[in-house]
Amino acid sequence: MNSTETQNNTKWFPKFTLSFLAIVGAINTALFIILPLLPYKLSQFVLPTGFLTLGLAILFSIGFSIYWHNKEKKGTFNSIKYISWLQTLLRYWIAFLLFDFGFQKIFEVNFNTSYHINDSLISALNGQELTWKYYAFSYSLAVILALFQIIGSFLLLFKRTVLLGVAILLPVIVNIVLINVFYSIGPVTLFTSVLITSGLVYLLLQRKLEIINIFNQYKNTLPSIGNNSTRSIARILCIIIPFLFVIYYNYDVHLSKKYFGKWKVESMTRNGKLIAENEWTKDSLAWKTIYIEERGKIYYCPNPYMYVDSLSILMKYKYDNKEKNPEKPDTIPVQINDFKDKSMHWKMIFYKDTIQMELKKMNPEQ
Repeated sequence: MNSTETQNNTKWFPKFTLSFLAIVGAINTALFIILPLLPYKLSQFVLPTGFLTLGLAILFSIGFSIYWHNKEKKGTFNSIKYISWLQTLLRYWIAFLLFDFGFQKIFEVNFNTSYHINDSLISALNGQELTWKYYAFSYSLAVILALFQIIGSFLLLFKRTVLLGVAILLPVIVNIVLINVFYSIGPVTLFTSVLITSGLVYLLLQRKLEIINIFNQYKNTLPSIGNNSTRSIARILCIIIPFLFVIYYNYDVHLSKKYFGKWKVESMTRNGKLIAENEWTKDSLAWKTIYIEERGKIYYCPNPYMYVDSLSILMKYKYDNKEKNPEKPDTIPVQINDFKDKSMHWKMIFYKDTIQMELKKMNPEQ
């Protein structure tokens, strides 16, 4: 019996934590598997039934931990036996669920091709659809993630390899939790991923003293290079130099930040002749949208409705706020006049054509 188990025998909260993770997690896993298999006519009852069952499981875990704690105080409860049962239940439901997720990826049930997402504009996709599209792009990546989940889950099934299984699974699952949170995947999926993460953290903490001892015991025994001062300077430089480089780059890039965005070409004249509104259907140089990006990129696109790479022109720009334009053989000077927050006027010479454009800034979702 390790020190954490001893604490479980004296305090209520560790008992509640283990009871909650084991019991609620097992019920959630059962619901995760069973509810989607119900007939379609019962689908309206899936969420209410699931929430009710989870609520009862939470209440049961609270009541059981209180009962356990009181019985233990009276010396009439075998805590070690129940800790063993609950930890086994915790390990098995995590392994069961992650086996399911892993096999889904391998057999392309999870992250399979979504045809309507493929035909959707990226600006119209929500966080869940973006995530699905990203991971579905590479089957090989999905298989690698699946193998991490399957191997880690297999190791959870044996007491001797629990710690190794946790070490493999925890970074993967924490990443999934962050995606679920910041890409708004959904409350049910988020709850499940948080529950898995909490269970893995609990199993990890059961060996926290041994883990700390490993780090203390296996320190780098190679001889140090230089004295304390040189090592301190080297460490500081490793931090300061990248920081200053990024600050300099950020300053240089963001000199033109006010121009970043999607700009609609309200009107365009070439050699003094006004370009017709629908000219873009016949002339790929009749631009309707200008995209000004970070890292010195400008995309000239003739299609007013969507970006088409094969028809668009990519140019690299160097921002110069001086009145006089740089004179270089491979440079196309652009004179910007009447700049306001949402509009500006461009004058440029593209090959042998003199081009003027009135630009209006568009909202990102437009």
